[in-house]
Amino acid sequence: MSLKESLQKKLETQTEYWSKQIEKLQADAEEKKAKAEDEQAEAEIQKDFSQRIQELEDNVNEARKKMSEVRDSGEEHLKDLKEKIEGWLPGDRK
Repeated sequence: MSLKESLQKKLETQTEYWSKQIEKLQADAEEKKAKAEDEQAEAEIQKDFSQRIQELEDNVNEARKKMSEVRDSGEEHLKDLKEKIEGWLPGDRK
């Protein structure tokens, strides 16, 4: 597998993971809101989950930008991108 393919695969895998986390958080939020005892508790649940979901959505968007950058880059730029991507992705930090 080429460096370009490897980087794209890492980003795709992480994006899929984050997308599944978003779906799970949305379902958890709906479940907790349904069990909330009052409107204030429901609002707090919505706020908490909205912030967490937004962070994940931001990560997904950033990963898509990086995938595009990898796709459009020549071999000479891939090593620099590799370091940036691996430093950014969770679990890949050195």
